[in-house]
Amino acid sequence: MASRSDRELQEEMQRLMAEVEAGSPPASREQPATSSSAPQPQKPQGFLTQVKANFFLPLWIVAIPWTQEIVDQVFFNGQWNLPLHPRSLDGIPGIFLSAVSHSGFVHLISNTIGFVIFSWLILAKSRRDYWITLLIGWLGGGIVSWLLGPSSVHGLSGVVYTLFGYLLVIGWLERRVVPLLISVFVLINYSATLWGVLPTQPMVAWWGHLIGLVLGIIAAFGVYQEPQSKS
Repeated sequence: MASRSDRELQEEMQRLMAEVEAGSPPASREQPATSSSAPQPQKPQGFLTQVKANFFLPLWIVAIPWTQEIVDQVFFNGQWNLPLHPRSLDGIPGIFLSAVSHSGFVHLISNTIGFVIFSWLILAKSRRDYWITLLIGWLGGGIVSWLLGPSSVHGLSGVVYTLFGYLLVIGWLERRVVPLLISVFVLINYSATLWGVLPTQPMVAWWGHLIGLVLGIIAAFGVYQEPQSKS
């Protein structure tokens, strides 16, 4: 009786093992399913794709000084200015706000054109470089102007010159096709902008332009990365 029970138990175990083996898919069948579900690496964005993706970014930024100027002209008759006063406690807010304040629409339009064009050119290369250069020009330029500036100043031109300085240098540092073409394009088409760093016009804060240009060159050296040597 006991031997018969043992024999039946063994037969039952063998039957269960056979069912388990028959029901489990072979290992070779699982491998393709696993590999097909693996995420595919993302392809880098093309030049035109990157330009389109960043097209509106500088327009949104420049909308801030345009809003300020419209409110100033409509409600305050051009008297609501936010200048930076060097080495003064009252001028500290100007470190952050003076770039959005202008003396009129002519002043604002001239800065807007340069800001948008130079922004698009940097964004065509790198969004990371753009944010770094913009912050260096905006905040760094405000701090340096507050510490060293000879007189009160406001306007976006210091930031424009920071973007301009970056564009002049970055192509020669990286020696890659796109950055080099951008630097050559800026040098050929906007070289006259360099005259703005000289004290040729008494009503223009040329020293703010010079500070912005120097900061732009520093930004280019700061974001530049040496190409990794192939082992």
